[in-house]
Formats: sequence, structure tokens, C-alpha cells
Amino acid sequence: MRHVDIERYLQDVLGLTAIVKPWAGGTALPYFLQDAYEFASIELIGAPYVLMLERDKATSASKVRKHLDTLAQASGAVGIYVAAALSSYDRKRLVGQHVPFIVPGNQLYLPDLGIDLREYFRQCRETADKNLSPATQALLISALLKPWKAEMHPAELGERLSYTTMTLSRAVKELEHAGLASVVDVGRARRLCFDDNAQAIWRRALPMLRDPVKKSVWAIPDPTVQKQVRLAGESALARATLLAEPAHPVYAISAEQWKHAQQRGMCALPSPEPAACLWQIWSYNPDISPLAGSVDPLSLILSLRNERDERVQQALIKFEEGLTW
Repeated sequence: MRHVDIERYLQDVLGLTAIVKPWAGGTALPYFLQDAYEFASIELIGAPYVLMLERDKATSASKVRKHLDTLAQASGAVGIYVAAALSSYDRKRLVGQHVPFIVPGNQLYLPDLGIDLREYFRQCRETADKNLSPATQALLISALLKPWKAEMHPAELGERLSYTTMTLSRAVKELEHAGLASVVDVGRARRLCFDDNAQAIWRRALPMLRDPVKKSVWAIPDPTVQKQVRLAGESALARATLLAEPAHPVYAISAEQWKHAQQRGMCALPSPEPAACLWQIWSYNPDISPLAGSVDPLSLILSLRNERDERVQQALIKFEEGLTW
């Protein structure tokens, strides 16, 4: 079980940026605990915890409860049980024993954090919306996909997206307010400056980025429209990985393109038909990357990161690991 899977799951589900590190205190624990678990440290909302990552087959809920108590007695640490998979019966038993647990990509139960989490999310709701606007997200992704430059003119961001000067100005302010970039005056020109490399900016921005898919509809494709759009979702991921092709092709289409498609006679179906495709209507133009065929890799990750299918998540991890920054 990889630490990055736990980090990604906590970020996707709770919006928390947490770093999982090896925990040195494990060597002082009883041998039966060292044999049963890998131990790692994590901080959640300012409080330290120790993750007990199960090594082999599932342990009964009562034993896990005793193991957590032993961990607390031996080290004073508060533990969280981590398993690769749990049956519904085991989950119910763990909840009944008040055992905090995480199943990356599937479920979590953190009763001791309940009050803190409620306060944390209450504070988040009371602040301004932390998500970047669709236009700003598209412009940031455009910058990350270009040959990376730590400093650029704002107009360079929107070369393919045809945004107005007002939209560009608003996006620059939003990036600056979010702490992702700063604006400096160079002579009479304003330059947008990033203080880190592209991958680091992407990681920092992730909690503020949204799924680009506003809604999905089934429709029989018009040949002309189909030639103008890009593969998306599982279709795009299957093209780049070993994931099997979905039964129905998936395409990304902007709201404007969908309106044009409807004018050509395409209409949403109540359910999929043999010749139908799944059309994702995006909140921004999917045509960010100059590469033809599929949507850009970063928007693809955002559109699939909450997908519950384990096959898709495994393929997505491989896909993201293969990105060249």
C-alpha cells in the first residue's frame, strides 16, 4: 500500500493536504505489532497520528482495537488503522468498536476527528470559495502544459482559449490571491511569476481545482461534431494506459459546442443506446492542449479523480506517474 494513495485519498475526499512519512517509533513496539503493520506518521488538522498499515490479511475488529490500545500504551500515539480493502461486515464491526480506519479510494471513518473536522469545514465554508473559476483553472493548466516558464506575460496563457483581456486580468488576480503566482511590473508590462516548478504548482493548486465536467449526456454523434471534439474520461485514459476501452466512447465538449451540436440535430437520450456516446459537457473549453485526439492530461486527472472504479484509479495512478514535467 503506497503512502501517496493515502495522501491522494485524503485530499480528494476531505480537501486536506497531508504528508505520510515513515514513523521511527515503530521499532520500539512489540514484535507482534511490527510483524502485523507498517507504521507511518501523518498530521491532520494540526494533530499528529500514527497510521497502522496492515501488511497481510485482514485482522478482526476486536484485535485491531487491542492493537490500537497497545500502540497508545507503548508510545502515547493515537493510531489510525489502514487497510487495502474491507468487507461491509468488517467495516460495521470496526465502526462498532470505534476503530478509526482508512481504506484508500473507498472509505474512511475518523470518529475522534469529528469535532475538529466539523470546525475545519465550517471555517472553510465561511471563507470565500477556494475553488478557482473555470477560466482561471483552464489558464493555469495551459501554463503547466507549456514548456515551463517561471515568468510569463498573462496573454501567453490564453493563446488557445481566446479569453478576453478582462477574463485574463481576473484570472491573474485570482492566481495571485490563491498564492499560486505573483504579479510584477517589468517596465510598462505586467508579468506573472511562479515561485516553483510546474509539478509543485500543480500539487499546490490541486485542492482548488474542480472537476471540469458540468454534466454528462448520452447522444448519437453527428459525424461533423465528432471530428471536432476530443476523447475524454475512460476513453482517453484507455488510449494512454492498459485500461480496457469503455463500452461507449466518451467525448468532451464545451457548452458552446454542445449548443452547436444540438442545432445539428443531436439531442440527449434518456438512456444509452447501441450507437450512443457519452458526452461530457465541460465548464471550460477542452481544447487546451495542442495535441489532437484526447483532452489534456491534467484535466483528465481532475475529471476522473473521484471515480470509484478501482480499475480506473489504478490506471489513473500509472498515468499520472508517467507525466513528464
